[in-house]
Amino acid sequence: MYEWLSSFGDLFSIWNVTRAAAITSYLLLFISMLTGLTFKLPIFPKKMQKIILNTHEATGWFGLLFGMVHGLVLVFDTEYTSYTIFNILIPFTVEHNAISLSLGIFAFYGFLLLVLSTDLLKKLGKRVWKAIHFLAFPTFFAALFHGLLMGTDSQTTWMVILYIFTGASVLILTVLRIVQASQLKKKQIIEKKA
Repeated sequence: MYEWLSSFGDLFSIWNVTRAAAITSYLLLFISMLTGLTFKLPIFPKKMQKIILNTHEATGWFGLLFGMVHGLVLVFDTEYTSYTIFNILIPFTVEHNAISLSLGIFAFYGFLLLVLSTDLLKKLGKRVWKAIHFLAFPTFFAALFHGLLMGTDSQTTWMVILYIFTGASVLILTVLRIVQASQLKKKQIIEKKA
C-alpha cells in the first residue's frame, strides 16, 4: 500500500503538475488561436460560429488559468528550481534561462490582456479591442518558444511534433485570414465604385 501511495505522490509531484499545467495551457492557447482564426473563415456554416466563438473564449480563460497554475506551482518547487513569486511575475529577474523564462512571462501577460480585453470589449470599443487582439500572435509564439527552450519535454519527439504542428497551423491559418481580409476589402472597394 505504501508503494502505491508513494508512486501516486510521484505522479502528482510539483514538477509533474507544473509540466502538465504548462502543456495544457499551451494546448488551450492553441485551440483558442485556432478557433479565433477560423471564426470568420467561410469553412464552417453560420450556425457553427456561436459554438466556435464560445470555444475560443472558454479555451482562452482556461488556458490562462492553467498558465497561472504552471507559474505559481514553480514557486513551491525546491528540487529543480528556486524561483520566487518575483521571478515568476517580473521578466529578466533570473540569471539562468532569463530570456526563455521571460518569454513565458510575456506570454502570460499577453494572454491576460487578451482575455481581459475581450471581457471589456464594450468599454474599450471594437477598434481598441482589435488592436489588443493582434497581440495574440506574439503571445502564442512567445509561449511556443518558452516551451521549446525551457520545457523539459521539448527534447521528446512527441513534443517537437506538437510544437511544429501547432506553430505551422497558426502560421497557415494566419495567412488564410490575411488573404480572406484582403479579398473582402477588394470586394468592398469594387461594390463602392459600382
